[in-house]
Amino acid sequence: MLKAMKQKLDQKRVLWAEGTAQRIEEYAEKERQESIRKMKREEETNHLLHQEIEKYLHTIHPSFLLNPDVARALHNRLLARSEEKFSFSLHVTSEIRLALDFYHSDLSIFIRLLEKKGFQLKGNEERFLTALLNKLSENNYRFYLERYGDFVNNADTLEDAVCKYLEKAEDKKKYESGRFDFLIKYLINKELLAPDCTKKQVKKLVKSLEKKHAEDYKVTRLEKRMGEIG
Repeated sequence: MLKAMKQKLDQKRVLWAEGTAQRIEEYAEKERQESIRKMKREEETNHLLHQEIEKYLHTIHPSFLLNPDVARALHNRLLARSEEKFSFSLHVTSEIRLALDFYHSDLSIFIRLLEKKGFQLKGNEERFLTALLNKLSENNYRFYLERYGDFVNNADTLEDAVCKYLEKAEDKKKYESGRFDFLIKYLINKELLAPDCTKKQVKKLVKSLEKKHAEDYKVTRLEKRMGEIG
């Protein structure tokens, strides 16, 4: 009798083990299918986002958004929109004000149209802004490369490159966000600047070289004048 009971118990254990293995296999397959569906949804979302942003930026070029402070302010505004809150900043520069006006008058309309096509901004604020700024920066780089040309030679130093930029850029706009974003990426591509340099560091360098260049120019003019007198 004990032997029969033991055999029945062993049989049940085998069935339990088989059932457990089957449940684990079914669960793993379910997780795999869900993972595939999730990846497909992500791919479709990314395709939609990049496609619509490319079309949107084909007709507009808000280069002021390439200012890191402006981008942060816009990110906060997007988060506030998702949370249905009011975004307020104590430090509002002219470019930040321009960006907020741009958001209310133009960008918010684009976002609503994008949401109607299936993109959900809530929870994807950073993804949206990153895609927007990356494409904007790409367009911006191409625009100024065509405008200024490939002005750096292989033998040029960083100082040579910056001085050439200062000669090409318009005086009042040489530090404008679009032009400066182009300059940094251009210098990195020419391997004259480390990729981890911040915009503040580069701006400090450019201003110091601009000052030095201006003083050298003054000295040259003075020497020329003294030579004419002599």
